[in-house]
Amino acid sequence: MKKSLIGPAFIMIAGISGILTACDKTKDNTLPGDPIPIELTLKQKEVVDSANKFAFDLFVPIITEKQGAENIMISPFSITSALSMTLNGAAGETFEAMKSGLRYDSETIEEINDTYLKLMKDMVPVDSRVVLEIANSVWVDKKLTVKQTFMTALETYYLAEARNIDVLDPGAVDEVNGWISDKTHAKIQKMLESLDPDIAMLLINAVYFNGKWRYQFDKDNTLDKPFYVTPGAPVEVPMMYQKEKFAVTETDNATLIELPYGQGNYSMVVMLPDEGVSTAEAAAGLSSTKWAQWMQDLSYGTTEVELSLPKFKYEYKRELNDDLKNLGMEIAFDPYNADFSNISDQDLFISFVLHQTFIDTNEEGTEAAAATIVGIGVTSVPMTMVINVNRPFLYFIRETTTGTIVFMGQVADPR
Repeated sequence: MKKSLIGPAFIMIAGISGILTACDKTKDNTLPGDPIPIELTLKQKEVVDSANKFAFDLFVPIITEKQGAENIMISPFSITSALSMTLNGAAGETFEAMKSGLRYDSETIEEINDTYLKLMKDMVPVDSRVVLEIANSVWVDKKLTVKQTFMTALETYYLAEARNIDVLDPGAVDEVNGWISDKTHAKIQKMLESLDPDIAMLLINAVYFNGKWRYQFDKDNTLDKPFYVTPGAPVEVPMMYQKEKFAVTETDNATLIELPYGQGNYSMVVMLPDEGVSTAEAAAGLSSTKWAQWMQDLSYGTTEVELSLPKFKYEYKRELNDDLKNLGMEIAFDPYNADFSNISDQDLFISFVLHQTFIDTNEEGTEAAAATIVGIGVTSVPMTMVINVNRPFLYFIRETTTGTIVFMGQVADPR
């Protein structure tokens, strides 16, 4: 390790961001077995690689923008799940822009759908010491006539629940928030504050993850120690400690350590910037290509480590409209040019993409949750006033700058 003091770090959960269920308080000294491989086809692996590229292309600008001043957490799996559901409704230029923005270059919609169905079915039960729950839903307002092919795709490949909603009903927001709260074990509540009357559909993904560390921290070793929010301004935080063998690798300006959950199918990879290097500077070097190389490096073996890691618990919420537009999806948000004709013959566009996360990491493990809402709006038709001059009328001809009336008259019969 380059240094013994754990400074500011950002966290990524390898593979997905999700939610873990509450762990048994009793320390279990029996270690689980080895990871169980989830076999993917070549095309499914391509979809996952593309989704990971999207994850870094979304994450790095957010980290850079905040310059280390805010706790941040996103769930790429939740975001891509919701947007991939939405992609099924896009057509023409909108489909191509969204597909490119999601970094799905050579993959077809059928291959994308097939991959998410595979991930939902196989990632959930793979580790008995990790609880992973994934839920999708589609909420349709009464003003929207939806094509059955779209609904069938969501129900078949994303196991989405179909719900009716009246966005003008004051109780609609509570109903949606209740569904999200239920699917995230009450970790994400009151995500929506209101619904615009033009909203015609909501596409929602919720993920819950709860897992025990493979090597749990002893609570007796947790002590208040300094955490350097800035180099000259340490604060006292509960710092966990253990001496164990972990996979470690170093980059040009950071150290990566992998902390496995359960049997190792899931892990937390902590990236600790070198002293004098900010998280924004470390994030600048992140890419899916480098990430793949670092994960390969971590697979080579373990090293005995004296690890100090702060307990942390926080929530994060962000509207992703501008972030997704910057990735090339502008047209999908354009009320007059978006093409979602595979959802309905009515004119639709993406009104908002809202994302919220929660994480609690302690001596036993990690509990985390995420939800993503894609709001689909109906394009408002400009108000057109109809005036039918079909009866006798007066008229006036004037010079506008002086106000001089030059002519005035009446038409009683235009013949």
